[in-house]
Amino acid sequence: MRKHASSPYNPNIAHVFYLAGFIESWGRGIEKICSACEKDGVPQPVYTINPGDIMIKFTAPEDRVIRFGKVTDRVIDKVTNEERALLSLLAEDPGYTMPQLSEKMGISRKTVVQRIKQFKEKGAIERIGSDRKGYWKINNK
Repeated sequence: MRKHASSPYNPNIAHVFYLAGFIESWGRGIEKICSACEKDGVPQPVYTINPGDIMIKFTAPEDRVIRFGKVTDRVIDKVTNEERALLSLLAEDPGYTMPQLSEKMGISRKTVVQRIKQFKEKGAIERIGSDRKGYWKINNK
């Protein structure tokens, strides 16, 4: 949390991100993370600095954590990576449509429909509103 050297691991990629507008300046990332946490009223992250990398641990209030274990009164037995990816997308944007989910996951619409159906049967998710204007609610209580 003090002054430190800042050099991108791959300057060429970093420069492309800078030109694309994803990076506004060097060496402000930690400062921006800390001010965003402060502004949002969440604890500051914990940094673990290793020779080849930095690990950042964020702590979120319980009401913001999405759990993939206990759902309503049932438990989702072993969630596969593909199922986790689908739940992550629904958490990212509950308004995603089946075709959007299919495109983002690179799988067929039929497979998305099948996985959604399985989650609905387990009580893990539910549809709020119409198919066209509704959204997906992840039941994580």
